[in-house]
Amino acid sequence: MPDFGYNRLFALRNWISVMVAFVFFKTGSFAVAQDDITAKAHFSTNAATNTLAITQNNSTAKTQDAYAAETTLEKRPLELRLGPFDLHPRLAAGLTYDDNILLATVNRKADAIWMIQPGLRAVAGDDAALIAYRDQHQYSDDFGFSPGDIIFQQPEERPGKLLILDYSPGFQIFDKYTANNFIDQSGTFNLLWPMDKLILEIRQDYQLEKTGLIWADQRAKVETISSVLSAAYQFDAKTSMESNFRRLGVGYYQPGLIGYTEYNTEDWFNYEMAENLPVSLGVLAGLDDVANHQDQTYEQLRARARYLYTQKLTFDISAGGELRQYGDKRSETLSPVFTVVGKYHAAERTLLILTGYRQQYAAIYNGYNYSSTGAKLDVWQGITDRFDAIISAGYYSIGYTPINSTLEKYTGNYYVARISLEAKIIHHLTGQVFYQLQSSRTQVSGDMNDNQTGFQLTLSF
Repeated sequence: MPDFGYNRLFALRNWISVMVAFVFFKTGSFAVAQDDITAKAHFSTNAATNTLAITQNNSTAKTQDAYAAETTLEKRPLELRLGPFDLHPRLAAGLTYDDNILLATVNRKADAIWMIQPGLRAVAGDDAALIAYRDQHQYSDDFGFSPGDIIFQQPEERPGKLLILDYSPGFQIFDKYTANNFIDQSGTFNLLWPMDKLILEIRQDYQLEKTGLIWADQRAKVETISSVLSAAYQFDAKTSMESNFRRLGVGYYQPGLIGYTEYNTEDWFNYEMAENLPVSLGVLAGLDDVANHQDQTYEQLRARARYLYTQKLTFDISAGGELRQYGDKRSETLSPVFTVVGKYHAAERTLLILTGYRQQYAAIYNGYNYSSTGAKLDVWQGITDRFDAIISAGYYSIGYTPINSTLEKYTGNYYVARISLEAKIIHHLTGQVFYQLQSSRTQVSGDMNDNQTGFQLTLSF
């Protein structure tokens, strides 16, 4: 684990000042936040992905000041190329004060954590489609092109072929408890190949991070490796089919936490029952390879409905049952599973997003498997063309099931709340200030509270 000395820490801190100074020098002016009385931001939805988009409607009559403000906010493309690749560098930097860095129930430790995260994305193919998607879907993962979503689009609306390479290290630097210093690693390879009726995707993700695990009441190093092969085929205007094959490896570098490797497949048959209302029937199956001969297999049967292409309301609901078998000869179990995502545009600048889920997991923590049921509400409120306020609150319950008769079943309750203010400072540069509360109530470890507050600057091209 890396240990940074004082000189290196001082230099990394100053990256924040250098980044801001460079951007201000490059643009030639510092934009003071102001209301644009003629430009109004509103939220819309993307037909294929059901994700959040921000567009701007401007009246034809604009004052000179309003036009200047809009020009300052515009994200102008930076043309960097290497062979067939368009390059998109980025840099995020910030500071977080955390009053319980180890998520402990007793003997809490507080510290200030500096974060510096450079990154580079290289794109070969339809880079314009990816840029448009990124600019419209500012609050979602911009690797959002998946065959299962694209298949619902008209062929002329689909993106072209894409090869995306992305790498981003993240430097965590603690002021006081420097033993927790760590360099996170994140990388993605994504190949998308849309054809007339067939769409293929290969995706490989790697992530190594040291983070707080609220369900384990501790900070741990976690390695996640995900491999996905996806395909979707359109039979006619109303029917299509999609298949996904995944390998997911989760490893915890911490005593008492046991990871697993999961192999799964899911296959969906889609039918557009009515305009803008595709329904699906899905069969899912998987194998969880767990240490100490505690392997598990499962099968799921699910029904799914999506309501798309509407300005006010979109939803994606999937529900069904899971039958799970255990390698230690325990009786198989039958349990409900579901996922819900709903989005409602309550007003021109107001968006509500509700998510809910119930899922069984094979990860073993101190001799337990667990199932998680939760819900989260996000409220996005546009204040001006420059400022957005975001409030979110979530609750989830984890039922811990022992793998042997010497342990007892118990339940943990977890709460997360966050409020943030995001600002578009100048083109390419955004800022955020936030406060977050995490809280847990369990019968075994007791109560835990963690308060975080901080700021972050993000420079992206």
